[in-house]
Amino acid sequence: MNPQLLAAINILGGLALFLYGIEQTTIAFGTSFGDKAKELLLRFTQKKPMAFLFGVVLAAIGQGSTLGTAFAVGFVDAGMLSFAGSVVVMMGTSVGGTFVTFLLSMNIAVYSPLMFCASYLMVRFGRGNVYRIGRVLQGISIVLLGMFVLKIGVPSLLNAPWFSRMLTVTANSPWLVGIVAFLATTILQSNSAVLAVVITLADAGALPVSSFLPIVCAARITVVLAAFVGRHNAKKLGVCTLIYKILGVLIVIPFWGLAQRLIASSTADMAVLVFQVQLGVAIFNSIVFYPLSDWLARLTDRLMERGKEESLGDPVYLDEELLEVPALAILLLSKEIIRLANYIELYCQSLFLTDKSMPGLEEQNSLPEAIDSLSEACQEYMFRIRVPSEDKVLKADYSSVSYSVLSFRQMAKILMGELRLLAEAGVAEQFKRELGDDTWKEFSSLVLINVRYALRAFALADADFASDAGHYGREYEELERKIRLWLGVDAISRRELAPLLDYMSQAYLLVKTSLEIARGEAHRYRDTSRNH
Repeated sequence: MNPQLLAAINILGGLALFLYGIEQTTIAFGTSFGDKAKELLLRFTQKKPMAFLFGVVLAAIGQGSTLGTAFAVGFVDAGMLSFAGSVVVMMGTSVGGTFVTFLLSMNIAVYSPLMFCASYLMVRFGRGNVYRIGRVLQGISIVLLGMFVLKIGVPSLLNAPWFSRMLTVTANSPWLVGIVAFLATTILQSNSAVLAVVITLADAGALPVSSFLPIVCAARITVVLAAFVGRHNAKKLGVCTLIYKILGVLIVIPFWGLAQRLIASSTADMAVLVFQVQLGVAIFNSIVFYPLSDWLARLTDRLMERGKEESLGDPVYLDEELLEVPALAILLLSKEIIRLANYIELYCQSLFLTDKSMPGLEEQNSLPEAIDSLSEACQEYMFRIRVPSEDKVLKADYSSVSYSVLSFRQMAKILMGELRLLAEAGVAEQFKRELGDDTWKEFSSLVLINVRYALRAFALADADFASDAGHYGREYEELERKIRLWLGVDAISRRELAPLLDYMSQAYLLVKTSLEIARGEAHRYRDTSRNH
């Protein structure tokens, strides 16, 4: 086989392994240690220095800033972290993300097959923390294995005269080498992958030290382009990160000459020098902008003001990327269910109250579709969450939330089905004619009270509301029994009463399903109290 073709295959394969390893490390850390990281984030993000340090550590372990950014966005969505706090975490991940470059500069890639073998055995035969650590190490070993394959391919390619000439022309022009780094990072969406190639070329003596700073600065800017998709807060943090890194490069420019002289005078190994340049730029940016984190957050808020409101049925909190972090995914799913609960309560008011002038009832025409769509989205998101089998606490949380999701989905089907059709057909008026206004008011009031207390028991995690829902549930059952006795033989002989009986049956199913939610919340409260 042509040596240059073989070199190209090795380089492309090495890059693929490298990117796959980073992705797997992020997933492994999120699924194995996401709940512990969540607790640490909640504990430390109230203080800016600790939030910054948390971002550094999380990005270093997760082999990049993606996981730390996802955590920050998730907590902002859940209302547990201010946007300014997420900016500080992002600054920390910018520094911690250089750790992968440090690993690559240590010349330990040759040991990656041995590390992969050890991690495989840990995953295959280990349990608990051994298994979890093994998964993370497996991702890191794949990163280093990718670097190992890259180093195999580069020397052969450097022997090609056309490649050497092209590389020499590019490397000696700061603007040109910066543009190439910009384009490469944009395509790969990973500055670590670009720097892996740079370290390989630098080790081979194919890049001058003067090219390191422009490459690092160009790669630093473009890595955030993938952040402009997703939810509103994710886009905000993506824009804020871009502003932060563009300003960070701009403030380096006045010190460019000094920085290049310091780099040229360094006696460090070429690979280590690439890491030092990247780390130096990241730390310099953090020192300058750390005191300005609140200003950056306000600037981004002004630039990213919400435009047109999202559809009622569109999920606000469900984040696809955070499925890799079960602890956060469960938290955001709970927030989305609370939003669904508000819609259900509002729509129940429109079904069982004849006073259509109540605030919020003007949206009743769009609520049925929103409830159906949102409940289905919550159910699909729930099925996609993967909880580690050995994490008993997280499994209990998931079991509780999934029970609630299925109950809410059942409520949505009841509301969207025959109950809605009967309500639109005017069965409420028939109820009043047959049984009187007072009985209708008592009946509709008990239905609403049951639903309201059950939903609030879930939303507020309050066992007292769950107990009240059970009390009113018994009152409702007693009233329904009396109504059926009042109707007596007429319920069989008069066919026109069939819609009224169907309406009562559907209302009964609604109440019973809401009571299941209340009982589930009471059960979860007892389990939590017992564990503490």
